[in-house]
Amino acid sequence: MATHSLGATAARYADRASLWAAVAIGFSIPVSTALDSLLVAALLLCWIAGGRYREKLAAIRGNDFAIVACALFLLSVAGSAYSVGTASDVQHALGKASRLLLIPVLISLRPGRDYQERALRAFKAAVVLTLVLSFLVWLGLTPEAGFVEHSQIDPVVFKLKITHSVLMSFGAFAFALQAREAADSRSRMLPALLAGLAAFNVFYMVPGRTGQLVLLALLFYFFFSWLRWRGLLVAAAAGATIAGTAYLAPSSAFHQRVQTTIGEISDWRAGKPAQLSNMRLEAWSNSVEIVKSHPWVGAGTGGFAAAYARQVQGTSMMPLRQPENQYLLTAVQMGAVGLAALLALFALQWHLASRLATRTETDLARALVITMAVGCLFNSFLLDHTESLFYAWLTGLLFASLRPGRNGAR
Repeated sequence: MATHSLGATAARYADRASLWAAVAIGFSIPVSTALDSLLVAALLLCWIAGGRYREKLAAIRGNDFAIVACALFLLSVAGSAYSVGTASDVQHALGKASRLLLIPVLISLRPGRDYQERALRAFKAAVVLTLVLSFLVWLGLTPEAGFVEHSQIDPVVFKLKITHSVLMSFGAFAFALQAREAADSRSRMLPALLAGLAAFNVFYMVPGRTGQLVLLALLFYFFFSWLRWRGLLVAAAAGATIAGTAYLAPSSAFHQRVQTTIGEISDWRAGKPAQLSNMRLEAWSNSVEIVKSHPWVGAGTGGFAAAYARQVQGTSMMPLRQPENQYLLTAVQMGAVGLAALLALFALQWHLASRLATRTETDLARALVITMAVGCLFNSFLLDHTESLFYAWLTGLLFASLRPGRNGAR
């Protein structure tokens, strides 16, 4: 009896350690890939040590979204059976897809509101740290030789510019929500200031086009969620003002990226080798041609590199390992079936967000869908370490509070 009690106590401590690891992941995501990997490993080991597998599986089966995330991973497993890729390519792709399993793992731990809030505070703290260091770099107040590579024209610190700008955009949205929900004007001031500084960082300092587009989309959603249809007018005015002033400032990150985009589109011609600056357009064009050849189930999980190499064989175009577009990557590897599953994942996540416990959780979940949906147009986010981990981590934490049934819709 005493042994059973000790085992149950140890299991509870192991599950609690898993939750604290999830909190720590919130801080590590914007800061360190190596720390991410260690914390995810620790979370999974503690989850295994925590036992109670029947209860955990019951929690997963009872959660509509956990089932969908598992199904998308299983579809990737099925795609590996007919992949044209090498064994290492298949293994690599399955490893990336397995991050989706963090969603049901976190859901099965049933993190309460306290752990959700701690995890979000940890993420916000990392965003603030990144923001402060980015401003110091931009202002030239840091030494040339530091613990991060940086420059005043590209003042990122821990991550590359795409990842930095996307996480900073989501951070700006999270701080704006905090300001909106604040009880009084005094407690509203700091998060509102941080939201404004984060937005300034994305548009005027860091040359990351993806983050800029994500932030504009989140701006529209924020005001629509707050003021409904009147909010779209406010968002349009705010977005036009921000984008306009940013573009008119020749030294701003937004102006530079718009000019670069215009140049890339003007220089690119279908079927001709692209310059390094516009490889994305070439990759998209060739990927569409591959999809036409394998329209329904694709070239298999991990099969993109091999299929793309065949597509450009005999030309002077370079082989690539991914097309910088998650939708095309999924369509190439798993065809229309896989693309429909990915779109269904995002659509169902948006729909089920209305059944989360609070309005703030609903808005965060839908903002995450917007971030991924927009970002996946220009990047393979489910293949990228930080973005895919951020998606799985936040989704698992938020959807652990998903209410059953259909009566919770707002």
